[in-house]
Amino acid sequence: MKLSSIHVKSLAINASNISTTTINGQEHYVIRGAVPIVDDIVMNGGLYPAEEINNSYLTMERKLMPLGHPMVNGKYVSANDPQAVNDYYAGAWAQNVSKANDKVVMDVYVNKAVADTKPDGKRLIQRLDDMITGNNADPIHVSTGLLLNKEQKAGESKGKKHSWVAHNMQFDHIAILLDEPGAGTPDEGVGMFVNADGQEADVESTSLIDAANSLKDGWWNKVKLFISNASEMSFDDIYQALRMSIKQDDKKWRYVVSVWPDHFVYEEDGENAKPKLFDQKYLISDKVVTLVGDPVEVVRKPTEYEVKTNGEENPMKEKMIAALNAAGVKTEGLTDDQVWDAYNQQMKKKEGGGDPGQAQINADAITAAVNLALKPLTDEIGTLKSQLQANAEQDLKTKREAVKAKFPFMTEAAINSLAGDALNDMYSQCQTSTGLNPSFHQVNADVDQWKDYDLNAGMDQENK
Repeated sequence: MKLSSIHVKSLAINASNISTTTINGQEHYVIRGAVPIVDDIVMNGGLYPAEEINNSYLTMERKLMPLGHPMVNGKYVSANDPQAVNDYYAGAWAQNVSKANDKVVMDVYVNKAVADTKPDGKRLIQRLDDMITGNNADPIHVSTGLLLNKEQKAGESKGKKHSWVAHNMQFDHIAILLDEPGAGTPDEGVGMFVNADGQEADVESTSLIDAANSLKDGWWNKVKLFISNASEMSFDDIYQALRMSIKQDDKKWRYVVSVWPDHFVYEEDGENAKPKLFDQKYLISDKVVTLVGDPVEVVRKPTEYEVKTNGEENPMKEKMIAALNAAGVKTEGLTDDQVWDAYNQQMKKKEGGGDPGQAQINADAITAAVNLALKPLTDEIGTLKSQLQANAEQDLKTKREAVKAKFPFMTEAAINSLAGDALNDMYSQCQTSTGLNPSFHQVNADVDQWKDYDLNAGMDQENK
């Protein structure tokens, strides 16, 4: 199979994930939770199987992170090439590479003193400082440089068709992109890669963001997100534009939770205030996002499931329908309220004898009977709702406590503001990955063979 070089672009760095630490007496930036690749994703017609990723992703540990994909004499080269190191390296590397569900996640370390020796390194420092202080919210992208072999094999994964499958993946580096656009196409990355042995490979550029947001093949699936706003913006562009449109002062923080084609939900948090959720409509014209109308406060549904009723019908409603049918009143297609109104009218005619007082007595008696019949069901639903809400609140508390323990540098306010996808993404980084080699699987669940093994031992040594 022919050797191919792939550049996989992804959004990796935002202000909420940046902190600083000291290693060997030197200041370092630490950017948590970068996602370079996702299991079973289809990009540019190629499938990246979970099995292949599992066999190779750990090779990204401590890989160099140059500023851009290194080139020598007009051709792409390995980041380990001496000239590439001199021209492109600015003190950044990947560390703590792991799996979180179907995503590969890693941390980015940047030596500030080393970065300060390069012009582009100085720009990287300025961008990170601006993101920390809130002066610049523009995201920084990364692009994973890897070599692989293509097997020509058609199929489908996660609703997207592919014509080839990636094998023998070799991760060479993860480039930091300061000026690259957010979306990549094959045309943008056309070039030639030459390895240390002089072997050449065509270079392709693709985007993890675009692949993840396209969801499924087919013209309807590809355009339905943009039908309502007639926009050429990518999902990432829309998300960033919405995030900027709801920015407030330093006393209030707003976070985009979910985005739909014509509206989105954001969470608002402030000093000494309980977090609230708001739904806001928007329109896009000429790549400009405009908020429409006033935001409406909403609450999160604790579950997407409906209350199970075992298929039982409301006995009181059935009796009303039977009485109306016996009186020659058509009930087909009537709503519950319409059945109730029709039954009341019939009772007035039958028992009230035109006497408004007697009709009111009959109506009150029926109302009392209906309320009595419905009370057990109403009470049960109320209890279920309370339990679901309590479960949701406990789940939120558990996840935030886990994030706090994993990331002690985060403030209490920042942790309490986490919710929805943002909280789930942070919480996923607190989980322990399952061993990939079957020979390491535990036979006795009560014996933890990894008890005394510290993945961060290397980092602790550097801090000394």
